[in-house]
Amino acid sequence: MSCSSIKHRFEEERQKGLSFLQAMEFYKEAEGLVAAHKMEIEEMRRTNADPKHIRHLQEHIADGEKLLQEIKSLHLH
Repeated sequence: MSCSSIKHRFEEERQKGLSFLQAMEFYKEAEGLVAAHKMEIEEMRRTNADPKHIRHLQEHIADGEKLLQEIKSLHLH
């Protein structure tokens, strides 16, 4: 699963009405993916992987971090 697909699912659920529990599940999933991508980048750097692949993962990390920030800024009513 990618950060952008989580973001898409999050937006769909948000439009329907998002519960606190659902938001927390999305947060945990995105947080795990961001952490995994960061570890993957470290491994890629150690093995001198293609910089294009590293940049691609960095974009996923940025998307995931934006989603995390968005979830953090939610307000309960």
